[in-house]
Amino acid sequence: MRAAVADQLSIFLMNRPGILADLCETLCRRDVHVRAMTVLESFDIGTVRIVCDNVTVAEECLTRFGASWIVVRVLVIEIANRPGAVAGISRALASAGVNIEYMYASASPHAESTIGVFRVAEKDLDRAVLLEFPDE
Repeated sequence: MRAAVADQLSIFLMNRPGILADLCETLCRRDVHVRAMTVLESFDIGTVRIVCDNVTVAEECLTRFGASWIVVRVLVIEIANRPGAVAGISRALASAGVNIEYMYASASPHAESTIGVFRVAEKDLDRAVLLEFPDE
């Protein structure tokens, strides 16, 4: 299996009740499909990282929403839902000299696979996307 490069939006929001619901509803109204999301808290500001199907429309939504954001390129890799899958991907990246800065993924217990979002240095993206990753 191979990685693909995708644009990830890192969105900076006030840390308050309802802000995530408001953001998600705003994206939903424009039919933006969020494929992966993680939320990090840092005192009063939260960072919402998303990979979605239409970054251009999502950016329009964020402008109207009044949010600040940046776009970073990430690796998106399909991960088999079985023990050792992330270890195999991580080992393949490490063997190629690619450091994982962060990653996030989740899978339903009954799903065969999920996607993992891997942040690596921009200089390593082209090399990492050419790697073959184990299916298990």
